[in-house]
Amino acid sequence: MINGKGGVGKTSVTANVAGQLAQAGYKVLAVDIDLSGNLGLDLGYVGDAKDDGGQGLVDAVWRSNPLPLIADVRPSLDVVPGGRHLEMLAALESTPMSTELPGGGVATAFAARLADLAEDYDLVLLDCAPGNPILQDMALHAARYVLIPTKTDAAGWEGLRMVGPRVRKTRGKNPALTYLGVVLFAHQTNATRVRGATKARLAEVSETVPMFDNYIRHSETAAHDCRQRGQLAHELARDVSSSTRERLSALRTRREGETVVPLPAALSGSADSLAGDYAEVAREVLLRISALEATTPINNVSGR
Repeated sequence: MINGKGGVGKTSVTANVAGQLAQAGYKVLAVDIDLSGNLGLDLGYVGDAKDDGGQGLVDAVWRSNPLPLIADVRPSLDVVPGGRHLEMLAALESTPMSTELPGGGVATAFAARLADLAEDYDLVLLDCAPGNPILQDMALHAARYVLIPTKTDAAGWEGLRMVGPRVRKTRGKNPALTYLGVVLFAHQTNATRVRGATKARLAEVSETVPMFDNYIRHSETAAHDCRQRGQLAHELARDVSSSTRERLSALRTRREGETVVPLPAALSGSADSLAGDYAEVAREVLLRISALEATTPINNVSGR
């Protein structure tokens, strides 16, 4: 998940697609390659003893240690945590010592460490930092597919255009790298003209980057509730239904007697629709990967 700009949904898409796929029975690994470490907010593991702010990932690159895992943040979903310590990788890449790493640099060393455990998973999702070339290169050297979450505003479009040069550069060492597509994030459901215009503008990119048929709708309240509670959209939707029943029961009790019953917190009523969006995007991810690998099997591409 990559875009040259922040705030376009990379972390939310990573967390929710990973959660949807894990719920569907796939074994999934999510890797946080971002200084913010916000994947921990979306998946609710901030404060976990194994949430080391990315120090273990740094040690895996520099010392060839195994990548650290927070296992089962959800059933069938493991995480490699990121955070502020990843800043050290940019410093390392700028020193002569980086040439001593496997493959001669930080990005290739990370790809080697990820390859050590990737076969244990059906899918690996990399949440990539904006505006940090070293961390972006790490993700691209290790990846097979590039998915670009974006908003339809000027900043999101500019961030999208910044991805192309990095992808072209990375293909020198990772020729299998392929665009999976662009997925619109925080999009108004009735903005069909904007979707059409965005799809047309993708034709301006130097190579074909398809736009996903599905998108993630704008739902500020649901997004806020998810992050505040450390829940994914489908988990929030489940709790909304329960909360609604509890609130109605409390209101009936108030009407029938003098006892003041505290009302449970109101949760976003749009959570169910948002969860449906993520489910459809996750399904489209699988369909697009299946279609691409049917035409170019992964074991026939440069030995990968």
